[in-house]
Amino acid sequence: MGIRIQFFKSKLDKELKDLIFENYSDFAKWYVDRNNASIEEFDETYGTKQLIDFFTQNKKISKDLNLLPQKIIDEMTVEYVVEYPASQSILELFGPSMKKWRYNKSTQLVLETKDHEFIKLWRYLINGRSLKNSEEFDSYTDEYKIGFLSFKEHSTLKKLILKHFGDLQEMKQKYWTDSEKKKLQNSINNPDNDTYFLSDHNPVTSGLEYVMLAINEIKTSKTDLITAIE
Repeated sequence: MGIRIQFFKSKLDKELKDLIFENYSDFAKWYVDRNNASIEEFDETYGTKQLIDFFTQNKKISKDLNLLPQKIIDEMTVEYVVEYPASQSILELFGPSMKKWRYNKSTQLVLETKDHEFIKLWRYLINGRSLKNSEEFDSYTDEYKIGFLSFKEHSTLKKLILKHFGDLQEMKQKYWTDSEKKKLQNSINNPDNDTYFLSDHNPVTSGLEYVMLAINEIKTSKTDLITAIE
């Protein structure tokens, strides 16, 4: 099916690192209990031995996640965002959910700006970012990568997108081909055409537009923009 990028945001107006810390005890217990149940029912381990051992040996952790090994932090982050059932009441899946290849042309546009801050923030969302010192994401399983930007960072990213490429309407006007504009108009005129975004339609600014749409949905000042890259 290919790699997909999904967006998440906190329902509690809190940063991701704080959510993991505040829910750590219940989260760790869930993970260990799920592994025990999997062994009992299927004679198979759930998750990774390293994280099972860590949760078993550490009932509490320091709020400074930088004190932990990076692979532990990254594996923990993936499990919290993607697998932990209780996170569904804490994190909201929202915005576009698209294959990563649809971001490739926009990534090239971002690189061509040679704006180092822009490139850094963009890569955090598209390629993943560790909660430990913003290192390149590196979990044990590597089935998912998690990226995130703080409210200040994604506000900055929005300003940089506007500076270099304009708003959503301006991107369509400046960067879409005549053929792509015609496809959009045909889709508006024929709303039953549900293959429009699922076929060959992929303007050069598609990825930038997806990110802008997601950023525009965050209204509170402590909420990270989180990506799960499958």
